[in-house]
Amino acid sequence: MNKRHVYLLGISAVIIASSLLLLAFKPASNGDGTYATMRIYENFSVVSSKIMITYANEESEIIELGPFKYNDQYMTDNNLVINKAMNSMANKGYRLVSSSSSGKINSNKSMKISTYIFEKL
Repeated sequence: MNKRHVYLLGISAVIIASSLLLLAFKPASNGDGTYATMRIYENFSVVSSKIMITYANEESEIIELGPFKYNDQYMTDNNLVINKAMNSMANKGYRLVSSSSSGKINSNKSMKISTYIFEKL
């Protein structure tokens, strides 16, 4: 066997091993979809704010938040609930892939909406 054959066999072995390694880490499909959406509706009024989550299998849940007020206690309490929901998504095998936020503030209706897109691993 000459050096060229040994070199080609070595390259072939690396390519095959790399392919097998990549296939081993391919996420398993459970047939339930891939993405979940979390929307946080924060109302700047006495109306309660909410977290709405729709999972990859199309199940949904609503988590109540207190009204959004520029008050340390309300902000801390709501952030604890939001943080718990985000950690719950990670514990269920989701990872955050995108986030956005928008809002409208005026004298009648003031609201902030944050959207988080998670991917099932």
